Amino acid sequence: MQNNLHLRVRRTAGAALAGVLVVAAVGCGNDDDSAPSETNAGGTDSSTVDSTDGSTTTEADAGDAGGCGELGDGGAINVFLIPSPSSTSIQSFIPDFEADTCIDVNVTETPYGEAHQKQLLAYEQGDGQFDVAQFDNTYLAAFGAAEAMTPLDDYLANSPAYDIDDFTVGQQDYGKYDGSTLGLTLSTEPMIQWYRTDLYDELGLEPAEDWTQYYDNAKAISDAGEADGTIMGFGSSAAWWWMTLVWSFGGQIYDDNLTPTANSPEAVAATEYFKSLLDVAPDGAISANGDDVAFKFLSQPIGSMVQYSGYYGFVEDPDANAFPDAIGTAKMPLGEVDITHLAGWNIGIPADSKNADLGWQFLEYVLGKDNARAFLESGAAAIGRTSITSDPELLAQYPYLELLSIPDSSRIERYPQLKVWPEMDVAIAQQLGEILTGTTDVQSGLDALNEALAPILAAE
Repeated sequence: MQNNLHLRVRRTAGAALAGVLVVAAVGCGNDDDSAPSETNAGGTDSSTVDSTDGSTTTEADAGDAGGCGELGDGGAINVFLIPSPSSTSIQSFIPDFEADTCIDVNVTETPYGEAHQKQLLAYEQGDGQFDVAQFDNTYLAAFGAAEAMTPLDDYLANSPAYDIDDFTVGQQDYGKYDGSTLGLTLSTEPMIQWYRTDLYDELGLEPAEDWTQYYDNAKAISDAGEADGTIMGFGSSAAWWWMTLVWSFGGQIYDDNLTPTANSPEAVAATEYFKSLLDVAPDGAISANGDDVAFKFLSQPIGSMVQYSGYYGFVEDPDANAFPDAIGTAKMPLGEVDITHLAGWNIGIPADSKNADLGWQFLEYVLGKDNARAFLESGAAAIGRTSITSDPELLAQYPYLELLSIPDSSRIERYPQLKVWPEMDVAIAQQLGEILTGTTDVQSGLDALNEALAPILAAE
């Protein structure tokens, strides 16, 4: 199963995230909403749990190593992971890596709510606690500004085994900050269109090519009376969808000078459209967050949703999907601009690593091109390598994979690569809540949002 726990826990509370980037001052906290820690290193390793933040550390038993394989001469690395299918998959390859290289791998897993804060604190201490670290792309800017991660470009330039050219140009840039690659892609999760094939077939509908058709499809399904038309995240994570629409309608949240543009004509049109979808959404959709959108779509009669591809694993989960033979996927509808809203995990080497070369050897082994199919089939969220998204056998099994092949003609957008993004997220969620509930009108609400964003962006 490939359900992407990353997206289930990544941004449950904007206010909590805002505190993470004030890292040096506050120390590690605890987030009851975060996923439980899980460790899957296997073997005869020993595990300890740090009760202060829920981290689990699994230490390799050096006595288990036999004769070294051809890939290394031994040593040890400390790997920092965040509970997710990607983390579990990484750990499944550790026994073979240790056998082939005689490099012992010690794993620390920390729940999402504390993970990035713990990493930044470790980097500030500068004592080389970790040699490999998983992180959410949302934090790339924070890590880059703190010079917490090792640039990987020299490694990539000399690694046929990893083969960076197996990614499109846009995806090669996904882990870059200020021109340097600080993280490899650990999952590729664009926003895509999902629809109920049975309902669409019954009414003679086709997946929407543009946003007008998307609304018309939803209204046709709603008017037919057998299902609600569509669902998006109108609740605490509304920024995911709102930003997607603003970009697609030709707008931006801020300009090149970090001046907010959240009340532009394009943003107004996008917000009015976003609000109109509530008319064809199920009761209670106004409070739906990221998880709710996927769970409701897969368990209730709803015609369509726009959601990250990382949720595809729930389609294969009989406990989550009540319509196993009736879920289709398609490219996100086009607006004035062809954009792809991309999210996902990164993984890299901390700048203070004591064993950076061994860390790279581990990343190359697990995430290299030759292991890409095995990594996907081990249950990880998909990585959008061209060799994966064009594999006929994999496409037959996972049709959505073709949507991870993002054409150069589509402009990739992602969460703002700014240190102040968490504070922006809080402001956006608060003002959108007032707009969507009718407390204020669209123009007034966006004017207020623009005013709220100005001092936040100025602090960047």
